[in-house]
Amino acid sequence: MDKIKVLVVDDSAFMQRVINSILKDNERIEIAAVAGDGAEALEILKQKRIDVVTMDVEMPGMNGLEALKAIIETRPTPVIMISSHTKRGAVETIQSLDIGAVDFITKPSTGLENDLARFGREIKQKIAVASTARLIGRRPGRRPVLNVPKPEGIYGTSVRYMIAIGSSTGGPKALQRVLPVIPGSIAGAVMVVQHMPAGFTKSLAERLDTFCQLKVREAKDRELVKSGHCYIAPGGCHMRVNRGAREREYVIRLDEGPVVSGHRPSVDVLFESLSRVQIEKMVAVIMTGMGSDGSAGLAKLKEFRGCPAIAQNEESSIVFGMPGTAIKNGLIDKVADLDSIGEEILKSLEV
Repeated sequence: MDKIKVLVVDDSAFMQRVINSILKDNERIEIAAVAGDGAEALEILKQKRIDVVTMDVEMPGMNGLEALKAIIETRPTPVIMISSHTKRGAVETIQSLDIGAVDFITKPSTGLENDLARFGREIKQKIAVASTARLIGRRPGRRPVLNVPKPEGIYGTSVRYMIAIGSSTGGPKALQRVLPVIPGSIAGAVMVVQHMPAGFTKSLAERLDTFCQLKVREAKDRELVKSGHCYIAPGGCHMRVNRGAREREYVIRLDEGPVVSGHRPSVDVLFESLSRVQIEKMVAVIMTGMGSDGSAGLAKLKEFRGCPAIAQNEESSIVFGMPGTAIKNGLIDKVADLDSIGEEILKSLEV
């Protein structure tokens, strides 16, 4: 089997050495070329066969975002962004996913051997996934919000509906297609688990909020769930939903418990918690992402709540692991294209 040929784009000689030391003896991956900036990377892509690009976000000259745009437009190739842990780094990383990066990895913290090991595991895993990712071209403009009037007497923390969404690789961009279809007037809330490390989900929520009628925010521990809101599980924390003190009242609980299904936050944890919640109507959605997170929790959710489940179809998924597993396990009621998921959610709730 041919090795995955990688182009490393980074102006830091130190990071070039780190990535080389991690990948040099890998049986599946080969560093085919190294570039010090975006312009050099574009020239290499014209001359060599490259399967995956790792791209530093911050570089002099043509930076990572500029180079990513040029690659997507002229030499479509899966790109993994290498990001800093800073607030600026988080904002730029979310922008890169919007532009078309397949995924991102945070740089290892200097002097922390455990974090270097984490970086090594992630870069090998994500390069392998990116090499099989489906590059989906730019879709038409955002679809209009469906205007649904809010029922009489249903306001604030009185929640009739719950929409639970799980996503991973390709998820941030997919959420931009689904959430804007949900009206802010809906008498329910949206709970989202997107696989993402701590420090990045706040920037994701802020960006999604600019596209939606829903109020999108990073979830906080012990806050009451409100209608017309969308809550993103914070990176590094599991998110559960518990029954509140009053009828139709629900409380978010966050914890840093053990990793579940390879992730924290985990879709399985959210879905399992919702299987114990009594609510008028509920719908579960599994979208693009690697692995199988969500299927075990969905099995419990369907067993105890019998709620409808929607999966993103293969053609519109960057990676078909999560939705594909749920479909294979017979847990899905409707398979839909990305741009139909929002409408399918509202149909299943009959609102």
